[in-house]
Amino acid sequence: MQEKYNVVLSGRHPASDAHQVAQKLATLFKCTPEQAGRLLSQASCVVKKDVTADVADKYKRAIESTGAQCIIQLVPQDAPLDFDVVPAIAAAPVPASSSLPVSAGGVEVPVPSGVAADAIQAPVAVSTPASAPIAPPAVTPAPAMQPRSAPASSLSRQEAIQIFVGKNHGYFERKWKEAAQRKHQLSWNWAAFLVGFGWMGYRKMYLYSWIFIGVVVAELIAELAIGVPSSITSSINLGIAIGFGLKGNAWYQQHVYQRVDQILASHTPEQARIELARQGGANIGAAVGFVAALLVLFGMIGVIAEG
Repeated sequence: MQEKYNVVLSGRHPASDAHQVAQKLATLFKCTPEQAGRLLSQASCVVKKDVTADVADKYKRAIESTGAQCIIQLVPQDAPLDFDVVPAIAAAPVPASSSLPVSAGGVEVPVPSGVAADAIQAPVAVSTPASAPIAPPAVTPAPAMQPRSAPASSLSRQEAIQIFVGKNHGYFERKWKEAAQRKHQLSWNWAAFLVGFGWMGYRKMYLYSWIFIGVVVAELIAELAIGVPSSITSSINLGIAIGFGLKGNAWYQQHVYQRVDQILASHTPEQARIELARQGGANIGAAVGFVAALLVLFGMIGVIAEG
């Protein structure tokens, strides 16, 4: 049996303009931009069902060319029955009025009413007179059916996102939907503004945290080494903090979607649940660790500068 796939529209790429994506998607789907925008606002939407892998890949490339995001999901196939079927020969019963002769040990015996003619095997040893009735053959019952257990339930992308995000999933889902309805992706996050690199570490976006620490350390070194005014570095840090506050939710959305799609594409549903919970969620230890690392770096730079 050839495998079938569903093509799922999963919003737009965080770096794409919502208005432009809706316009292009409307042209592709031959609908209005408003209808395309409503599709993009959903976390996931099946746009094509039960197609082959080649067709699904063509749809995926076409959708992604508009700036939208798309995934391909394998359609679960019905498991074959795991038992042997003994075919039964269904012969039409002989009417009561008919009398087809069957040879049995040289004696012509009329077939009893309601018994199929081919159900009696010849030759049959007959020790009774020809006029005695013949008992119908014994019927062996078919073996009990033992169907194979049903396959594991599939895991939807929306459920996978919820598992990956974990705590405060409702907050982020609301923020992402609000941003999708606007032409820009800006939505305010106080935690990202106040402790941006710590919040990024808490949400397991470690690369962003290291980038932030690297920029801050570079500013401090520049201030000490070449005399950059502290007012300039303070302004830069404030700008970075505001950028984290405005773009933190969008960066986290991109991080979540990329990881979830990778896990769903490379794991079975049960394995994916475990991996989503492991890679997602929050890490308070990482948040504390990044804050401590920044303070240690500040201390080391201060000691070097004084020496």
